[in-house]
Amino acid sequence: MKRLGVACREKIIDEIEQRYSGSNACLFIGLNKLGAFDVNLLRNDLRSMDTQIMLSKNTLIKRAMEKLGREEVDEFLNESTGMVFINSDAIAEACKKLVDFSKEKEGAITVKGGYLDEKKLAESDVVNLAKLPPKPVLLGMAVSAIASPLTGFLSAMKQVPQKFVWAVEEIKKKKSEKE
Repeated sequence: MKRLGVACREKIIDEIEQRYSGSNACLFIGLNKLGAFDVNLLRNDLRSMDTQIMLSKNTLIKRAMEKLGREEVDEFLNESTGMVFINSDAIAEACKKLVDFSKEKEGAITVKGGYLDEKKLAESDVVNLAKLPPKPVLLGMAVSAIASPLTGFLSAMKQVPQKFVWAVEEIKKKKSEKE
C-alpha cells in the first residue's frame, strides 16, 4: 500500500499530464510576488477563455513533463512556477491577458515560455503572441487582403463604360452648342 504523500504526488502528476494532453497550449508563469487573492482573480479572468491555471511543485511539473516527452523544461522551472493550460483557440487572447496582468501587477507574475502544440515558445514568443490582434480582426484583415485586388479590378472595369458615357455626353453637348 502506497503512502498518502506518494499517492498525492502521483495524482498531481497524472492531473498535469491529463491537462497538458487536452490543451492546445501550455505556458509556464512565475508567481513569486503574487498573493492568493490575485491568483484567484487571474484564474477567474482566464476561465472565460477556457483556460486553467495549475500551481504545483517544480519537481512534480518536471516529472510530469518528462513522462510526456518534454525533458527541456528546466529553464522554465526556476522559482515558483504555475502552468497555464489553454484549451481553446484563444491563445493570443490568453497570452495578452497574462502579459497585461503582469504589467498591471507590476511584474508580480512573469511569463517564462511554454509550448504551443509541439513548438517550444520562449518568453519573447509569448509576448509577440500577446501583441497579435484578436481573431475577428485577423479574419477581417485576411478578407480585405483577398478582396482588395478584386475591388480594384472591378472599379477599373467600371471606369471603361463610364468614360465612354462621358465622351458621348461631351459630344452631345458640343453638337447642341453648334446648333
